[in-house]
Amino acid sequence: MPNNVYNIPLYGKPIELDEQGIYYAINRKTGDINNVFQLAYEGDAKEGSANVDQDWYLYQLKNTGKNGEMGWVILADNGDYPLRSVSTEEIKHHFDKPEYAEPKGAWQLMRNSRYGFGKFTPIHSDDNVRFALIFFSGAEMLVPLLILKADDHSLQSLVDLKQ
Repeated sequence: MPNNVYNIPLYGKPIELDEQGIYYAINRKTGDINNVFQLAYEGDAKEGSANVDQDWYLYQLKNTGKNGEMGWVILADNGDYPLRSVSTEEIKHHFDKPEYAEPKGAWQLMRNSRYGFGKFTPIHSDDNVRFALIFFSGAEMLVPLLILKADDHSLQSLVDLKQ
């Protein structure tokens, strides 16, 4: 069995605050944007306390059904909202499979019970870091969906589509 999962602490780039933002998936046949997601790092102040809990959350832009308006819907199942870091052993369990043998690199992964956000750092420095939205069915991971981080140009395209 191929081993494409590396556990080198200095090699794999962690998911950082800079990764917050808007991501989108492209329809491979048409080249159009077909899903828009947001990765957010948000805090909840505890009542009567100065402490603020910070957690990662995933949202999807969906039609609200009200005059064609769009709104952000949290991606969660049964109230399990925040994303939690996944252990190296669990990452190895999900990605040490023949279908993920190439390209070689390191995965970082956060998930709740149903949805996850993954960051792939390729071993070759000239290759770009990639991101994925990952769906889970119980303990098993379904095929990751490649997503791209929106830049100013792609965000303007989304605004133009809405109008």
